[in-house]
Amino acid sequence: MKDMRTRQTRRPRRLEEVGQASFGLPIVWVVIGTVAGLLVLGLVGLGVVNIVRKQSITPTPSLIPGLAPTQAVAEATAAPGSNVAPTIPPVVTLPPTETPVPTETPVPVLPEELAPAVYAQIVGTEGAGVSLRAGPGTNNARLSVAPEESIVLVLDGPREDENLSDFTWWLVRSEDGSEGWTVQDYLIPTLPPAEAGSN
Repeated sequence: MKDMRTRQTRRPRRLEEVGQASFGLPIVWVVIGTVAGLLVLGLVGLGVVNIVRKQSITPTPSLIPGLAPTQAVAEATAAPGSNVAPTIPPVVTLPPTETPVPTETPVPVLPEELAPAVYAQIVGTEGAGVSLRAGPGTNNARLSVAPEESIVLVLDGPREDENLSDFTWWLVRSEDGSEGWTVQDYLIPTLPPAEAGSN
């Protein structure tokens, strides 16, 4: 009967008591403490490794290729009272670039008179053009007609008229390449075609 009372008076264990460890702390706090301890040990271990390897926390500046370190800065920042005079790095001066002198373009000179290798312009034909003939006379065949204001190159001359007329004849080559004799009265000296067109 006494045992029955003892059993009835015993209270059942609460759920909180079931989750406690044998030394009286909740399991959650034990896990958190273990993880925190491991983290502290890891950080201390990394610090020891860095000290052993003699690594500096601040990075060492690397040299830039193509630039040499100057000693002038170190000398200029010498301790005050020292007899070392700071040296100033030399100033690099570039040689002056030569400006090319422009060459003068010769101004074409208008020929004063007709002659071989001189250009001439056809004028005074009232738009009809001038005949280029096979010889220095009107009795020779007409080979071509050089238009008014066209430019011809004088090849030969002057020649007197074969018919004893008062005409003076010049052998010329027209712009289309045809050649023949023509009368001086319809020719005036001029510049070559490219230069005559620019003036």
